Amino acid sequence: MGRGVIVADRVAAFVVGVGLIAAGAGALAWRYDLIPDAPARLRFSWLPDATQTEWWPWATGAAGVLLVLIGLTWLIRHFRSRGVGRLQLLGSDHTGRLTADANAAATAAGHTLTRTAGVRSSTGRVVADRGQLVAELNLTIEPTADLGTVQAAAEQASHELHRIVGRDDLHHRVQLHVARHEETSARVR
Repeated sequence: MGRGVIVADRVAAFVVGVGLIAAGAGALAWRYDLIPDAPARLRFSWLPDATQTEWWPWATGAAGVLLVLIGLTWLIRHFRSRGVGRLQLLGSDHTGRLTADANAAATAAGHTLTRTAGVRSSTGRVVADRGQLVAELNLTIEPTADLGTVQAAAEQASHELHRIVGRDDLHHRVQLHVARHEETSARVR
């Protein structure tokens, strides 16, 4: 998700949340007669008249279509994949197009990191993040891992990935997750 979608979500959630809290508090206050001079029943005199007019079906239909479009837009914005499948490589021109499977290259880079002492597991993928192409390597390391060794291996894997893909606009992000417990090998008796 982009920052604009996140901001819009938070603002909408705040407005809807405050509105629901206010409506709920008002309903409870009305139910327990905490509002002075509140009527026993709510009546909207304009509502029966409005439903009998010619424009009412058109207005409710337009409101329904508008809500459906807003809902579909919301779903599309939230379920848009950030993943990058294939990257166009240098050397592509009108005679042909050279492409590479970006995620396979990132996965291979992550796999090479699992050979490093202290790295329990690793995954890799290439995503489009805020308009930039980013190779993400996620490492799970042992609590006793030497961070200098892991850093050197991650830098080497990132450099190799950059060299293999051959794209100058490829950025790298390495995230380290420390395992809660040291991995123990099985005992044989």
